[in-house]
Amino acid sequence: MSSPAKGPRRVARYVVSLLGERCEVEVGRDGRVAVEGREHEASLAAAGPPHGHSLLVDGSSFALLARRGHGGEWRLEVDGRTIPARVLDARRARVRELSAAAGGRAEVASLRAPMPGLVVGVAVDEGEVVEAGDTVLIVEAMKMENELRAPGAARVTRVLAAPGEAVEKGQVLVEFGEPETP
Repeated sequence: MSSPAKGPRRVARYVVSLLGERCEVEVGRDGRVAVEGREHEASLAAAGPPHGHSLLVDGSSFALLARRGHGGEWRLEVDGRTIPARVLDARRARVRELSAAAGGRAEVASLRAPMPGLVVGVAVDEGEVVEAGDTVLIVEAMKMENELRAPGAARVTRVLAAPGEAVEKGQVLVEFGEPETP
């Protein structure tokens, strides 16, 4: 039974896919982290731009820069090494598992322009298979180049934008299909 002063221990549960491995991670409000049931001493401190964060795990320190993609996809830079990862809350991961078990493959959404801008590069061709996090297009907006990435593994079925073309927010730029289909 928990102490009235502290209240119940609240835990956020995630399913993390990283370097070909899938694991369950629990993060407590008290800062405790458990990976596959094994508790670790962990803390995260902001290091300031462009350095991201300093991650301390079981006494070892790492420089961490995390960039969020779509659909739970992340691009992590740990001590200068880039690592793609998928982080889903436990409920969303379970829904995806049930969908896959029922034979339904999660469809990859079309890539849309997040804001008005100018296409400065197209990194894929129609028919090409991409993985989650792969760069698909580069759009310049507000004087910054933004890499638009594939939201999941898929085959590029149509590229609807070309370098030099102005695009509007929400405009479909690339359509995807299942990677197995030609």
